[in-house]
Amino acid sequence: MAQSARHPGRQDVPPARAEDAETVTVTDLLAEPQLRNTLVAGRDGTSAVARWCGPLSELADAADPTEAGLVVHAAVARLRGPGGADVVREVVGAGAVALLVRLDPVDAAPPDALARLLPEARAAADGLRLPLALLPPGADFRAVSRLVATKVLAQSTHVLEYSDRVHRSLGEILARGTGIPALAHGMSRMAGVPALVVDLDGTVLAHESAVGRATRAPEQVVQVLHRYSETVAAAGGHQHAVSLAPVGTPAGAVVPLVAPVAIGGEPCGLVAVLEPVDAGGHDRAQRRVVVQEGAVLVGAEMLRIRSMTEAEERTRGDFVVDLVHGRFADGQQLLARARHHGFVPDERYVVLVVEPDPPVSDDARTVRRFQAAARAAERIEHRGTAPVLAAQLGGNLVVVAPVGTGPDGNEPRALAGAVASAVQARLSGTARVAFGSPGSGATGTAQSYREARTALSLARRVDAAPVVGYEDLRIFVALREVADSENGRRFAREVLAPLRRADGHNRSLESVVLAYIAESGNLNAAARRLGLHRNTTLYKLDRVSRAIGMDIRSSDTQFMVWLAHHVDTLASVNEGLDAELVPPP
Repeated sequence: MAQSARHPGRQDVPPARAEDAETVTVTDLLAEPQLRNTLVAGRDGTSAVARWCGPLSELADAADPTEAGLVVHAAVARLRGPGGADVVREVVGAGAVALLVRLDPVDAAPPDALARLLPEARAAADGLRLPLALLPPGADFRAVSRLVATKVLAQSTHVLEYSDRVHRSLGEILARGTGIPALAHGMSRMAGVPALVVDLDGTVLAHESAVGRATRAPEQVVQVLHRYSETVAAAGGHQHAVSLAPVGTPAGAVVPLVAPVAIGGEPCGLVAVLEPVDAGGHDRAQRRVVVQEGAVLVGAEMLRIRSMTEAEERTRGDFVVDLVHGRFADGQQLLARARHHGFVPDERYVVLVVEPDPPVSDDARTVRRFQAAARAAERIEHRGTAPVLAAQLGGNLVVVAPVGTGPDGNEPRALAGAVASAVQARLSGTARVAFGSPGSGATGTAQSYREARTALSLARRVDAAPVVGYEDLRIFVALREVADSENGRRFAREVLAPLRRADGHNRSLESVVLAYIAESGNLNAAARRLGLHRNTTLYKLDRVSRAIGMDIRSSDTQFMVWLAHHVDTLASVNEGLDAELVPPP
């Protein structure tokens, strides 16, 4: 019989896995007195796991690929002659892990008859790596099935008892509220090897070295766990511990035995113990229990910490939003909330606005990374005594950072560069950072935020550097009062309106004249910048001159259009910010 398609690769029975180390293998069964010294073929497959026993007569009903670990019991008459090889193939095709054959009394004597018994079945079992054992006449199905069931249940009971003991020990640690490091210490103590807890971003939450002193987590292991966490996150997580490939560390090679930490079915981290490469099966089985129980209780602690953290982040975010929008009704309200968040009203602050590209999506992994970027921004080095505050506002990250009182004008730019690096290290893509001028107290912070938002909006329009300050756009700073005045806005409308009416909705004429002005009136350079033919550019410039009623080749006309464009740009940015920052009456 051909090998069943439901069990491909049955010829290559893998060695016992770490996750099956606490179960009963065929080797364990054959070590029992009733089955000892009975194996005659298929020795290479004895590491397979046995879970239940069934008779050969009911093999067709028992052949279910979801019911792994079947041990088949058969009478010797079914395997005599050439048909014995077909029976072995049928057993393998059904997914069985061993074939136990009960001999007749006549087969038991003389002893040398066993060496010549069932040659066809033996050859097939060796080829398919199916353990085949010849049992004494008294080993009927009832006796063998009772033996398998007793062995499996006894082992399962032992595992459950040990799991309960581990769970109680770690549960007592959890009940004390001492946090994830204490849980890692408990796991390391019970496992006798180092223990690690990392989140899905590869950040080490706890490390216990198991040597009685604090040491850094092995960087090589952390990198392996980070790569594995991406696999777990993509697959949605699982509940079983697995052994990863050995990892070389300065202290020697270790085998990470890893289990995912999940909250509500969503993976959120990994728990690992670092075994020696020559760890025994019994020790590995116990450590697997420690890792799996530890992952459950670490998940409970993470949930508690997440709840507290999210509440704190919402409170801090609300404070930052009210602060940068200037929404405090009086000084007492500000002081009451500022004390909780470490905001010092007498300190000087600069506000930075970070705009990720691409924009932050709503999926859980991206949101988690954005929150990690905010926490990283709060940990950057700075000169002030107050802490850095960061919060998400819309799709942007707003950072309120204290600055020194000295004349160092490069400090805000250095902070902006550090924030950009911290954010980009945790988010895919790039980030544009804009910052305002430093200001004192809540009023100065709100003004710095408005300047940062203005610089961010202008930077998109004029293609500024990725890190830009409000003072970098000096021409717009100089035109701020003009753009805020009615005369300035009317001037911009009167100059640009005829051009835009002639242009329609695509504003191609406006882009042509701005490129022409940017190239100092050089027609050929403007054509190259626009990617147009020289004659096409000249034709469009003539249309511009007719539309505005002035010769665009005149330097005075070019300055007039340039000024009107900048005033209009700044006015539109200010109008958008006014609509956002100034609440309706």
